[in-house]
Amino acid sequence: MRDAVTVVVPTRDRTEQLRSCLEALAGSAVEGLEIIVVDDGSSRRSETAAVAASVGAVLVRLGGEGPAAARNAGAQAATGDVVLFVDDDCVPSPGWAAQLAGVVSRDARLVVAGRVCVPADAGVWLRASEGLAAAAETGLRLLRTNNLGCRRSLLLEVPFDERFRSAAGEDRDWCVRVAGTGATLVRDPAAVVEHHARLGARGFFAQQLRYGRAVRQLQRHGTHARVPRRAILQAVAAGAREGVDVGAAMVAAQAAGVLGYLLEVLSKRPARV
Repeated sequence: MRDAVTVVVPTRDRTEQLRSCLEALAGSAVEGLEIIVVDDGSSRRSETAAVAASVGAVLVRLGGEGPAAARNAGAQAATGDVVLFVDDDCVPSPGWAAQLAGVVSRDARLVVAGRVCVPADAGVWLRASEGLAAAAETGLRLLRTNNLGCRRSLLLEVPFDERFRSAAGEDRDWCVRVAGTGATLVRDPAAVVEHHARLGARGFFAQQLRYGRAVRQLQRHGTHARVPRRAILQAVAAGAREGVDVGAAMVAAQAAGVLGYLLEVLSKRPARV
């Protein structure tokens, strides 16, 4: 008997991107696939609900607690033995759910990440962002949550840390903690999603500031792991081969990350991101 599968999609005010994601999931070859949309405080609640209903997805509502809380809520609501995560601005390939779930089902303590690619017409900022993310994945035991799967029981045992209130650091923190329980983290390049983030210069630098702040938070929580400098340099070199502008954006991102780190060091806020 095959394991039942649930896909959890956290979302907030990105209805058109959510629609593309859900339509791709609805065409999945997984029989009885459960889709849970976690609306984390959207201002356009009725539109989000309509998009979820158009594919028969279960809708869970939160009040803006952040992606860590949204994933926890989705895992708690799931009825599947296997839970897969994908972001609302990603479009899964036709066989994504079946491929990822099939690997997860091999072992109760297996955490599996697929491959994230960008569309052919992706702009400079998205290419730079993805290049730096790939460097972090290569240099660390980091599996990104926009293409991730494991057993629901493992998620209930090791939930995401809800002190992380924005999309930064919560995935690194979870990977360190779940690996500490004896779980095995692996990659499956055959499980592909395409990242369609609408990322401009302002959004890119805001993202890198968040990542810098998250480093300090991870240090406070005892779950920080440094990305090897060599991995960053290799990523920048690869970006420069795509275009001087991509490489320059990656270099500038390092300065933004340092600034974010310093801002968090000086912050008087409670220990959360």
